[in-house]
Amino acid sequence: MKKIIFLFTILLLIMSCGNKQETKAEGAAGNTAETKEAKKKIGVLIPGPVGYFVAVREGIDKAAAENNVEITYSDAGWDASKQLSQVEDLISKKVDLIAIAAVDSNAAKTAVRMANEANIPILAFTNAIGDKENGEYEGLITYVGQNEVETGKLTGELAKSLLGEKGGKVVLIEGRPGTSPQINRRKGVMEALDTNKNFEVVYTQTSNWEKEQALKIVEDLIQKNQTIDVIIAQDDNSAIGAGMALKEANLKDKILVIGLGGSTEGLNAVKSGLIDGTTYMSAVEEGYTAITAAVKYLNGEKVEPVTQMKQVEVNKSNVESFKGEW
Repeated sequence: MKKIIFLFTILLLIMSCGNKQETKAEGAAGNTAETKEAKKKIGVLIPGPVGYFVAVREGIDKAAAENNVEITYSDAGWDASKQLSQVEDLISKKVDLIAIAAVDSNAAKTAVRMANEANIPILAFTNAIGDKENGEYEGLITYVGQNEVETGKLTGELAKSLLGEKGGKVVLIEGRPGTSPQINRRKGVMEALDTNKNFEVVYTQTSNWEKEQALKIVEDLIQKNQTIDVIIAQDDNSAIGAGMALKEANLKDKILVIGLGGSTEGLNAVKSGLIDGTTYMSAVEEGYTAITAAVKYLNGEKVEPVTQMKQVEVNKSNVESFKGEW
């Protein structure tokens, strides 16, 4: 009888251990599922295929890896309607947050409304939405980027410092029409130049951020014998194209060229004298900051309406202090 009781007790112990192991295994599986669910998904909308956003993505990917979030990228190819379709797609996929660099600052207002109606938080980076100079816009959790008016003003001040009080004839080469950078950089450069009436803008044209288009613009102006003292471009690509056209016509020593953005090629152009100045801001840092702000919001932390990035002046005297990222 004692043997039977002993064997029965042993059997109960074995069954109890088995149940505990099964419970433990089920618990571990449940924890794994919960961990997977906890990985937040952020949809990132890029406006078009330019080198700047390669560097921005580097910063985004770095922040995503550090914060264990999943990034889905979409490139609109500078098509505003396509970008809105991409917003719809992200909403249907129920991402946790949308980060958008707008193709068009006004068209993107619809994207904000769509995200708000779907209760999906949305932030803007690089290209602001709406009309406010600092990028603040109702419906966004934050705007991460530069004050484009201040950046445009910086290029105008650089032109003034190079030419002095005597002023001169100015050609403006602008980016893609309708984008926040194009609109606000123009406003800023005009604010700077308007403080000296000796500066006169004699020609304005868009290069769509393209080197070849800027080169053609300046070639045409040279053929027309347009008097020019300084060319102010809204990006380094266009400034370099302008510098190339002047160099080919043996006019580079007579006409100044100012860029914007601090690309590797732009910085090298300042070093070589192909252009006379530019501005610099870290694109990698901008992308990193955008995702960091997104994660803070998703974690329930406070995020300011604007997270401003600053451009600084680059010229021949300080260009060696900067390293290109794109």
